[in-house]
Amino acid sequence: MADQPDPPDQWRVYEGDDTPDPEPPQAGEAPKTPVVVRRRSGAGALIGVILAVVVLGVVVATAVAIFVAVGGGIDAKDPEDVAKLTETLEDERDSTEVYWVGLYTDYVIVDVPYSRDPGDTREISYRWSGGGLDESTKGTSTDQRFDLADLDLDVIDGMCDPVLDLAQGATEDDCYIFISKPTGDDTSWFHTSASDEFNRSFSIEYDENGVEVSRYVPTP
Repeated sequence: MADQPDPPDQWRVYEGDDTPDPEPPQAGEAPKTPVVVRRRSGAGALIGVILAVVVLGVVVATAVAIFVAVGGGIDAKDPEDVAKLTETLEDERDSTEVYWVGLYTDYVIVDVPYSRDPGDTREISYRWSGGGLDESTKGTSTDQRFDLADLDLDVIDGMCDPVLDLAQGATEDDCYIFISKPTGDDTSWFHTSASDEFNRSFSIEYDENGVEVSRYVPTP
């Protein structure tokens, strides 16, 4: 028998490991993958907030632009807004000549001559809410033509107050102002109207200087 090496002076002692071995996955069960959670840094969160604010600002700005483009937000009985209507008529129709103007709450109805021929009774009715003229209807009119730019529109400021005092329960939105050129001995250019809580109609008429001409009060 071949010579065997001499045994070491000291034998290495094996110490057992008490840690149990992991159980093998059962049949059909995929091995579990450890989940790694990464903490979002403060800088990344701040950038996210800034981007959200920027996107919100763009959305708001777009909505405002659309609102302005289509028209809106006017006070139809504000002299400055009515003056803007005059400018719109000049820009889109190259004329401020009209038959009749109705000032409602947040929009205006204006009837204009179809042509500049004084004998032509055809008219086009437009609705205006602060943007462009929106064609409503077509027809004919027997009203007198007049130039809206020639009137002192400042006189309509506060013109609704007296008729609202008469129509108990009516609010500012319940008052309407109509503008038309008088005929014959009539001197009434501006007509205000409002109804009370019983649906009774009250009206006051004014001349071109805003001086009261007449009023109508229904019987109790």
